[in-house]
Amino acid sequence: MTQETTARSRGSLWIVVVSIVTALALGVGITALVLVIGARDASTPQALVSAYLTDVKRGDVEAATKLEGRTHRAVDVLLTNKAYKNATDRVTAFRIVTVRPHGRDATVTAEVTGGGTKSTRDFAVSRGAWSPASLVGVDSWKLAPVTLGTVTVTIGAPGRVDATLAGVPLGWKGAPLRLNAFPGTYTLAASTGNDWFTLAGATASVAGFADDVQLQDAAVLTQKGLDSAQASAQAWLDTCAASPEAQPAGCSFGLSSGAEPGEIWTNAAWTVQSRPTVTVGPWDFGCHLPDQAAVSTGGCWPVKTTTPGTVTFQADFSMPATGDSGTVTSTAPIEADVEGSISSFGDAGAVFQSVTWGPGTPAEGS
Repeated sequence: MTQETTARSRGSLWIVVVSIVTALALGVGITALVLVIGARDASTPQALVSAYLTDVKRGDVEAATKLEGRTHRAVDVLLTNKAYKNATDRVTAFRIVTVRPHGRDATVTAEVTGGGTKSTRDFAVSRGAWSPASLVGVDSWKLAPVTLGTVTVTIGAPGRVDATLAGVPLGWKGAPLRLNAFPGTYTLAASTGNDWFTLAGATASVAGFADDVQLQDAAVLTQKGLDSAQASAQAWLDTCAASPEAQPAGCSFGLSSGAEPGEIWTNAAWTVQSRPTVTVGPWDFGCHLPDQAAVSTGGCWPVKTTTPGTVTFQADFSMPATGDSGTVTSTAPIEADVEGSISSFGDAGAVFQSVTWGPGTPAEGS
């Protein structure tokens, strides 16, 4: 082989080497450019909101709440994957509508579909601290805590209630609970563990983000509970009638006056001539008597008289100063009413609490 041939071969080799190096450099550059473009696309406000809503859509609400940096509280029982799995009418689709930058922050508006309805929601996003990646437009973004919907749960029932919402124990202690919730329908199930009343359960549908829903489940008296409530109200009347006083304290009836000075009454007695017709209404969340401050649920079964009853009074009297004696009776039957509430049950049944009958309030006879 001549020197000319050798030189030509070496020249061709260098051309090949330079071509390979150039191709590799171009490939690395193109790859780097693609990676930068991909990173820029992934680090935008709309990408962050899309990632958040994607987590919600697939039911991973725990991952979604981590994206917004939410601190979980013990009361956030609905912000778990287990609870959201048991919810219906959940988020099924979304689309980014607009992105509005303002300074280092941005507002992303998204249309969210859930339960067959669509609603729009604004998400606040802020730009993170500067880093070298910012030189090529790759910024970090942080999602502000999202204002979620709320479900305010109130169970109208006395005593112990075991309740779950979306299959998660509520730890019900009598006071209303205000729970954060993602869009969806949540079912309340409750049991009382007694034969006096039942709870049918209820549902709450959170149509969209920031939607506030009231969920109330009121106890319904069983026939046994209703009978006990009416019997307890009538027993209160009997207690009043058992008083030997002319004006029984705290009762709905009494005489307009008692014994005259120097007059002595003995063997005083009230007699129930006819009983009032008493009705027990459905649970009333607004029912609250002045001396029921300890009832945290706020509510009761109201008890009212639809047809008044009547009572009469009789006593023996004597006048030591004159020697007179005889019998004192009411001149006519006196109206007897029952009004109050049932807000608890004991081992023996319903506990009736009367309204406060003040001076001049009871029906009076002479």
